[in-house]
Amino acid sequence: MAANLDQRRAFRYPEWKERYELVATVTSAIHCANFVEKDQTYVFSLDGILDPDKSTANLCLGMLARLQPALLMAADRATLGAHPVSSGWQTFDCYDTGLDHGGMGKVCVRLSLRDRASGEPVADAAAEDEVNR
Repeated sequence: MAANLDQRRAFRYPEWKERYELVATVTSAIHCANFVEKDQTYVFSLDGILDPDKSTANLCLGMLARLQPALLMAADRATLGAHPVSSGWQTFDCYDTGLDHGGMGKVCVRLSLRDRASGEPVADAAAEDEVNR
């Protein structure tokens, strides 16, 4: 069974796992209880594993829970050879409801694909040719 699962999860372009990483960049942060600030990042492998050494934002389980479905979808898209970041799933907010609705604050992030070697972003999902070269 494990071999079948590994085969189903094999990337169409195996070199992508080494070449690219997913980055969730904080686009706004207001009164965050975890002290997450604008322009900080969460960095993940294409398998959705958080890289704490490359991430600059404090750990926030509410944000990671919001990102989890997108990380799973990115892994699935990568196995098919499609751009891992879907054009419809790029922005996310944490589970805190914000000050206006009785919560503490609010953090929003934008998910993108980045080249590990250069640190340069790879074009959004609408421009899949960049990834397929």
